[in-house]
Amino acid sequence: MSVNGQIPQIVRLQLAAGTGENVELNMDQEKKDRRTRRTRQLLRSALLSLLKEKRYDEISVQDIIERADVARSTFYVHYVDKDDLLTGGQGIFAENLGHQMTAHSDGRSAAVFSARIWFYHVQAQSEILKVIAKDPAMELAMKTLRGLIHRSVEEKMQTHSSLEQASLPLPVIVDYLTDTLMSLMKWWLQNGMKSTPEQMDDMFQQLVVPGVSSVVLSPR
Repeated sequence: MSVNGQIPQIVRLQLAAGTGENVELNMDQEKKDRRTRRTRQLLRSALLSLLKEKRYDEISVQDIIERADVARSTFYVHYVDKDDLLTGGQGIFAENLGHQMTAHSDGRSAAVFSARIWFYHVQAQSEILKVIAKDPAMELAMKTLRGLIHRSVEEKMQTHSSLEQASLPLPVIVDYLTDTLMSLMKWWLQNGMKSTPEQMDDMFQQLVVPGVSSVVLSPR
């Protein structure tokens, strides 16, 4: 209850105490987040370093934790296994994907599906891809990439009402777009990624637009 519009001293003290507790909790969470990011970066760097020295299938979790100088239990707090460290949601290959999605998305694009973001993402991973180019890890990376692209294409296609009456089933269209993009991606990698992501997206659109348009314009 206020007196002359002023908050009693005891209430002010309680509010201040509550605010201080929230600030302390936020600071603790921020410290924890920083430790998590630092630990994951140490583990990613360790695996990248080891991949420059030997084949992926010769690298063990023990090798990784020794190089990163972290405990085995710490590794398993963040990753299930070395595959998860390489291609999982918080792994090397997925690193910066969210940033690429934000930095290079184009809501104004009239394309049924823009592939530009994915070429930018792969370009950002050029260091690791060069390291594993002739390693079995490359197959794992490409399999992971296809899964990510497939989900993205599927989600995008479900927003296009014009495809509801298309002459082909939606899963066929999704697979067609995904595999066309993957073929272009592999060609781009094999040729040293000399074309820009925009140029590669233009190639993708030239390949898929005629086919998708004919399917949309020829309803069931």
